Amino acid sequence: MKIPILRLPYDEDDIDFIKSEIEKVLRSGYLTMADRVREFEMRFAKYCGTNYAVGTNSGTSSIEIILRAIGVEGSTVIVPSNTYMATPIAVVKAGGRVIFVDCQQENLQIDPDDIERKIQSDTKGVIIVHIGGIISPHFDRIKKICEKKGLFLIEDAAHAHGATIDGKMAGSMSLAGSFSFYPTKVLTTAEGGMVTTDNEEIYHKLLVLREHGKADHSFNIHVEIGDNWRFSEIHAVLGIQQMKKVDWILSERRRIAAQYDTYLKIIDEIRPLKISSNINPSYYKYIAFLDERIEREKLKETLKRKYSIALPGEVYSHPCHNQPVFKKYPDKMANSSNDEFPSTNYVCKHHICLPLYPGLNDEEIKYIVTSLKECIKNRTIV
Repeated sequence: MKIPILRLPYDEDDIDFIKSEIEKVLRSGYLTMADRVREFEMRFAKYCGTNYAVGTNSGTSSIEIILRAIGVEGSTVIVPSNTYMATPIAVVKAGGRVIFVDCQQENLQIDPDDIERKIQSDTKGVIIVHIGGIISPHFDRIKKICEKKGLFLIEDAAHAHGATIDGKMAGSMSLAGSFSFYPTKVLTTAEGGMVTTDNEEIYHKLLVLREHGKADHSFNIHVEIGDNWRFSEIHAVLGIQQMKKVDWILSERRRIAAQYDTYLKIIDEIRPLKISSNINPSYYKYIAFLDERIEREKLKETLKRKYSIALPGEVYSHPCHNQPVFKKYPDKMANSSNDEFPSTNYVCKHHICLPLYPGLNDEEIKYIVTSLKECIKNRTIV
C-alpha cells in the first residue's frame, strides 16, 4: 500500500465544472479581477460570516496587505515563533519589526502569558496563528489583552478554513483574518489568499493596496504605495468549486482525525494533541507528540522506505526565532537576547503529522497506524 503526502480529490463532476468555467473565463476576455473573483469573495465572506472578503495572489500577501492597511511601519508586531516564516516575513515587508513569542506546549498555540511579558512601548498588534487548523482555547483572553493595551489582533488562518471555537468561525473574530489556498491547505486554488473583515475602512484600503495603490481600478491614479496582489479569474474558478464542496471537505478531514484518535490509543509512544471540546478544528494537520526517545527523522525515513508511507511536514520543525535570516538581519527582530522559547523548541522537536486529506480510506488509516506500531515495536527508530 502506498500513502502519499497529498492527494487532490477532484472527481469527474469537479473536473467538468472547472473545465466549463475556465472556458467561460477564456471567452469572456477577462482573466483577472472580474465576475468569478467577486463571486468567490462573496461566497467566502458569507461562509466565514464576515461582511467583506478580498482575494489576493497568496496567503503571505494576504497578511502583508492587512498590515499595510493598518500601518505597522516603524512599529513592532507580536508573532508566535511556532509558525511558518510567511507570518513574520509579512511583518518585515510591511515595515515592522517582529517580536517572537513562545507557544503553549500542550496545544502549540501562542502563549498569552508570553504575549503580556513581551509587549513593548512601540508594539502595535498581535498576529494569532491557528496552527494545524486549531483555534487557541485562550482566544478570548488574548483578545482582551489586545483590547486593554490598544493593540490590533489579526488571525493568520492559513490552516483554519472552517475551524470554529464556541461556534465562531476562524477569520471572523478579529480585525481581519488571512487565509491561504496553497495546494496542501484545507481549501485550495493552487495559489492564492483571502482577507476577511467586518471593518469597512480596512476593506476599502485593501482594495486600493491590492492594485498598486490605485484609488479606482479604471484609472492609473495612485494614492497609496501598493503592490500587485491581484487574484485571477482562473484561480477564482478553483475557489468556487471548493466552496461548493467545503462541507464535505471538512467532514472528511474530521472523519479521518476521529479515526486516528481511536486507533492511536494502542500506541503508548504516540500521544495525539488534545483539543478542547468547544473547538472544532479544520484539521489542516493531524498532530501527535512522540515519545522523546523516538528519532523523528528516522521514523519518517523508515515509514517511507519500508512501508511506502510519506508523512507530511511538521507545524513546524524549525522555530522562526532561530531562522538564519534573523541572524543576517538582526534589526528585523525586536526580541531581547535573553528571551527563551522552551515550549516552542520542545514541540518543534517532538511532534509528527500524519497523512490527512479527503479520500484517505479506513484501510489506509489502519495501515498507517499499524505501520507506526510495528516501527516502534521493532525499535527501528529509537
